[in-house]
Amino acid sequence: MTDQLGGTGTSIQPLLVVRDAAAAIDFYTTVFGATEVWRLMHNHRIGHAVLRMGTSEFAILDEFPEAGITGPQTSETDLAAPRGPRLMVQVPDVDAVLNTALAAGASLVRPAADQWWGVRSGTMRDPFGYQWSVHSIVELISIEEMQRRADSLGLYPPPDSGRMG
Repeated sequence: MTDQLGGTGTSIQPLLVVRDAAAAIDFYTTVFGATEVWRLMHNHRIGHAVLRMGTSEFAILDEFPEAGITGPQTSETDLAAPRGPRLMVQVPDVDAVLNTALAAGASLVRPAADQWWGVRSGTMRDPFGYQWSVHSIVELISIEEMQRRADSLGLYPPPDSGRMG
């Protein structure tokens, strides 16, 4: 493993396990403009690869079912129920990214729409079973304004103080 922080910090790096890591790398390169940092092969499969998107990195590897390492997609028809983490990515143009993803084999979960918290967002599921929420900032607002809007919409009501939980 390479040390991206020089031993001086902590970071989180999502690890995506997929049925065909080479195809997934092509998908993420095409859709998100990811770049491959490095790749390690193991028995003709990708044992570990690191991709970079902007300042973020994530790791990807092929399934190794003989070792109990499998991804969220267990069959070609098993994309209906999302498993694994939901990933969120800020992009310059949500609509362009979703259109590119759909053309590359993703399925649309939620079309792009402007949201009350100041972003335009949409959600797709990639061909490997992972769900990605993509968003662009369309209005810079403070946390206080975001809270005011949430309160006015009744989105996060206070817990019922008379309820024991």
